Amino acid sequence: MIDTYLLGTGALAADAAGAPDCLHVGARLDVRRTRFCQGPSRPIGPAGRLEVRAPDGRALGYLPPDDTRAVAELLDAGARATARVTGLVPAFQRLRVQLEIEVEPG
Repeated sequence: MIDTYLLGTGALAADAAGAPDCLHVGARLDVRRTRFCQGPSRPIGPAGRLEVRAPDGRALGYLPPDDTRAVAELLDAGARATARVTGLVPAFQRLRVQLEIEVEPG
């Protein structure tokens, strides 16, 4: 298990009361690899990004780069990863979503 948080949550409400229904303590979210680019065809790091998505497929944010590298190595080895919401903390102008990444061998 890896304790981490969700980046790129600027579009989410600033407090837990206004958060999407899928964001509650204990919720399970999908972790998917994506290849965002920085400039013409330059991926952000060799692992790209690991996006965190709601059960309905809506993108909620992504993992921090250090955690992305660690989880991407496990995914490359055939593992499957999911995120579980462990906390919702009001922060300056955005909601901080704390996560625990759970990895299952593939």
